[in-house]
Amino acid sequence: MLIKNEIRQVISLILPVLLTASIVSYLATLMHHLPTTPLMIASIGASITIVFVVPSSPMGRTWPVLAGHLLPALVGVCLTSLIDDATILCLTTITLSIITMVIFKCVHPPGVATALVPAISQSTQPAMGLSFLLDPVLFNIIPLIICGYFYRWYLNHRASKKESSGSTSTLAHNKSSIFFSELHETIATRNEWLDIDERTLDDIFKQTHLLALEHRHQKLTCEHVMTSRLITLKPNDTIHKALELLQQNQFTALPVVDDEHELVGIFSLVDFLRSVENRKFDSFIALYLQAKKKAKKEVSQFMNAAPVFMRTDTHIARTIPLLTSGYHHIPIVDNRNRLKGMVTQSDLIEFLYNIKA
Repeated sequence: MLIKNEIRQVISLILPVLLTASIVSYLATLMHHLPTTPLMIASIGASITIVFVVPSSPMGRTWPVLAGHLLPALVGVCLTSLIDDATILCLTTITLSIITMVIFKCVHPPGVATALVPAISQSTQPAMGLSFLLDPVLFNIIPLIICGYFYRWYLNHRASKKESSGSTSTLAHNKSSIFFSELHETIATRNEWLDIDERTLDDIFKQTHLLALEHRHQKLTCEHVMTSRLITLKPNDTIHKALELLQQNQFTALPVVDDEHELVGIFSLVDFLRSVENRKFDSFIALYLQAKKKAKKEVSQFMNAAPVFMRTDTHIARTIPLLTSGYHHIPIVDNRNRLKGMVTQSDLIEFLYNIKA
């Protein structure tokens, strides 16, 4: 499984890297017209590595990539016209390039190599002017920035789509931890550069906290905490019956099972009202009549057919991200997908209380 994941990860990198490198190379060939400047800056390869291999790195964002190449390139061009000694020129270029990136908060290591291009080429060809900033620096960097932006958008879209599917127990919540503001303040006061964004660091913190709970309470699974006495619905039950059960038991949702007691969905009052409110009504009476009309239909037409669920042997700590991010109840099923119970927010509160006790 580990080898398959690594192969899948490599394949997922080949396409965007190959596509970006092809676009950068093609545009560089198409738009390069200055004989005194190179076709491409060698540091573009290192930038592509940062943008696509480490997409969560702040160094691969738009501003660091753009300014992290452009400003050091400007430093290199200016110093080339002021300093003749090659050794002093290289040392000064490296130092001032790094200082410039730190001041403008655009640290991008490949940018230092870009700044050295005018300095190194000074002894073999005429000095590069400010045109070096356009050709090849901007001609190389702009397509990389655009490709990197769409690649990060794709990763975020895929992650959000996976989370919204709600069909597995690995669903992660988007809410920040209770220490996120403190984490932000701590990072802001540290006098050093961290090559990781705050959201990723916060997610690592939350995952670590969940693992710590699991290790301390290894035997406490959903089966031990869940409520096993349940009121269920069948797909062919009427909406009227479902609403009546919700009202009688003061519930907001009920699991839907088939004849073999396998979980097939969840019917909630919120989902039903949302379906009714999709249409515009001129009065409350019209809304009431529409809801009454739909009450004769079957539960299967309004239930969530892909509910979030967990297995009986799943550690109870795995329900915390769900129950703290908007879910009020999580169905618990066995290996055959048969409904065995429900874990609610009340069950979670009791679990956390017992931990403190």
